[in-house]
Amino acid sequence: MSPFRRGLGTAAILTGLVLVMCEVTNKDYCIIGAGPGGLQMAYFLQQAGRDYVVLERNNISGSFFVRYPRHRKLISINKRYTGTTNVEFSLRHDWNSLLSHDPSLLYRHYSRDFFPHADTMLQYLQDYTMRLRLRVRYGTEVTSVATVPSNTTWNDHVFRLSTRNGDLWTCKAVNNDLLDTYQLKSLNGILEASVDSLKLEKTSDGRLQAYLGENGDWLPVTDTETGDSSGWGDNYSLREPYDRIIRCLGFHFDFSIFEKSLRVGPAERCKRKYPLVQSSHESPSTPGLFFIGTIGHSLDHRKAAGGFIHGFRYTARTVHRLLEFRNHDVPWPTVRLPISQLFITIVRRINEASGPYQMFSVLADVVLLKKNATEFEYLEEYPISALSDFEANTGRVADEALFVINLEYGKNFSGPGLDVFSDGRADINPFEAWNSNFLHPVIYYYLRLPTANKMQFRPKGWTLPRPTSIHHIVEDFLTVWTAPVSHLLPLRRFLESCLHSDLRNFFAETCFHQALTARQQPITCQQGYLQGAGLGAGRWLQNVIPPTLQLMTGQAT
Repeated sequence: MSPFRRGLGTAAILTGLVLVMCEVTNKDYCIIGAGPGGLQMAYFLQQAGRDYVVLERNNISGSFFVRYPRHRKLISINKRYTGTTNVEFSLRHDWNSLLSHDPSLLYRHYSRDFFPHADTMLQYLQDYTMRLRLRVRYGTEVTSVATVPSNTTWNDHVFRLSTRNGDLWTCKAVNNDLLDTYQLKSLNGILEASVDSLKLEKTSDGRLQAYLGENGDWLPVTDTETGDSSGWGDNYSLREPYDRIIRCLGFHFDFSIFEKSLRVGPAERCKRKYPLVQSSHESPSTPGLFFIGTIGHSLDHRKAAGGFIHGFRYTARTVHRLLEFRNHDVPWPTVRLPISQLFITIVRRINEASGPYQMFSVLADVVLLKKNATEFEYLEEYPISALSDFEANTGRVADEALFVINLEYGKNFSGPGLDVFSDGRADINPFEAWNSNFLHPVIYYYLRLPTANKMQFRPKGWTLPRPTSIHHIVEDFLTVWTAPVSHLLPLRRFLESCLHSDLRNFFAETCFHQALTARQQPITCQQGYLQGAGLGAGRWLQNVIPPTLQLMTGQAT
């Protein structure tokens, strides 16, 4: 029997069934949805020269913004003037730009408004797609996602995506993205009821009358003689029709496209609104299936900015780096420097880095000490909750001690009974830095990489397990940690206590004198003056650190 006849039925065959052969296209990576998250991941894949496609059901990128938000104003800020030309620092206050190498694709070129019009986001996403020549296939709606066994992939399966037009796509890795979402604000009234119990009718004058269902009846049912609404009295929000009724239901992720065998389920801690994902943004039940964009927000729900462009542009980059090592043996990018550069490198990152600033307590920098702490490798924006899997995810070896540089809010910043605007809410005393409530840097020092067991059973409320040493840099109103006494001196002394080394910078004359009179010279003299090198401060100081500090970095303190 022909395989094409099985299950079709005799009548169908006899009446001249036309068999349409589906087109099957193979890709390494498939991204579902050309929203901001999908486009950001597509950019990273394209820059790395990977074989990918973005499947978008509509005919434009970011089609969500055609209708939403209804009031047509974005709630993501567009701060065009930050007082500095430092691009990385400015991204801390630009919540709309996607990451790219093209400076013309910064959102400040599209709108002067602090809260831009939604139409400008549509234009921005089209330009981002076209100028970077991202491979988006429009008019392609994915109706189901399944796995097919394969002995050629690391996870023993490939993904099969079926589309409404009958085409099939197979991919080794799938990134699923949903368009960014906003929750609108009510104008005149709030109806707290299930939408299933609501009925709407248009009145003769074109207005909308709302009814609530209860025990088979629709209320209000008005008594024409008394004007009373049965059981509700005359003080009832639905007794009069409305000019506009706005649906403010937010969104719930549509799990229907995933076959049950994939076991894709919701995260309980987010009221089942987002899919459950691991710290790597990968499905815990289906290896190779990743969730990026707004739908990856279950990891930092009501915490960091992972549900918005200014957050998931960085988590998309993190997922790309994980995939680069897993699939292509490309280790996580690092920079290797002499230990004399450690202090200034950390100061630069805490004062300008935008990724850890937006994704605080989610993405952190990791410093690996090398060659008996005479050198270090600096790795940016690693998912902090996956620290025990660091080597498996990055291809980098943590064979000595390490630092983790994180940005955190204090435990009393907000919550029941806590007033975020109360008197004395901030602390400026460096001796009380651990009491800082607002966003501030926290540096963890470990003699060895924390194990999965220690990550799981870390103290309640702690981002990471208890370290060998920990240092809080006192909060700052400007979120610029460059005050010589309050910020820099305590940090340098903390690093020195961990490394058992003097990290001060010295003038050449002092280094020359110590070389003649002392058996052991300070590390900055060993890796600077004695090797014919200069001081470690870079040009970035001109944009971020005041002139007084620039002068200080050139002398012993």
